Amino acid sequence: MLGRTQRACILASDPCDPRDDPAGGAHMEFRLTYEGLLLGASRSNTRAEHKHEIRKRFHPQLKRLWEISPQLYSSSDHPGPHFIVTEHDRPEHTIASLSERFSRFGYRFAPIATKSLELLCGLEIIFLRQDEPGGVWKSGDIDNRLKTLIDALRVPNDGAELGKYRVPDEGENPFFCLLEDDILISKLSVEADTLLEPVSVPPNRNDARVVITVKLRPYNVRPDNLQFA
Repeated sequence: MLGRTQRACILASDPCDPRDDPAGGAHMEFRLTYEGLLLGASRSNTRAEHKHEIRKRFHPQLKRLWEISPQLYSSSDHPGPHFIVTEHDRPEHTIASLSERFSRFGYRFAPIATKSLELLCGLEIIFLRQDEPGGVWKSGDIDNRLKTLIDALRVPNDGAELGKYRVPDEGENPFFCLLEDDILISKLSVEADTLLEPVSVPPNRNDARVVITVKLRPYNVRPDNLQFA
């Protein structure tokens, strides 16, 4: 960054400080990116369709993650992208079983972090937009736009959150999401700065380029989530 940024740590403490990580800094870490329009959500306009358009941009990134991440596949007798499961009283965390459990509204969603797996999620967001550097607390603009972004990381709560996208497009069955529910987000930090390279032509004041560092760790370590600990 350019040394002019403003940084905010929200919810609990700074995820950059390993002293605050009960897992001792051990976790699954990766990055998701987004560039394009990022509009603020409000009670009068929830931006449901816009959120799903962003969700559709995260889907191929998460699909690729399932294919390459050691935490998300097993070298057992049945290799493939799935969690290692050893506890019989817990739901299986294969892509097939997840997409069956989260089959709703005409979609088969496959979230990585679920309540049953007892994973917590930390997010570190670099947020570049047209405004001046800093301004994290400026009015409610950034808050509302972050609400849109975070909602796009989770499985929709109802069919209305899909907007006009009533059926999945080709390659979206299953549809990969980061979170079952945003209640699993335990830490959030935001660093805001000026977008210097245009995202669209002509530039739009709501354009953004976002890099999200995701850190997953179990809050209750068990045999079936040990790969995240």
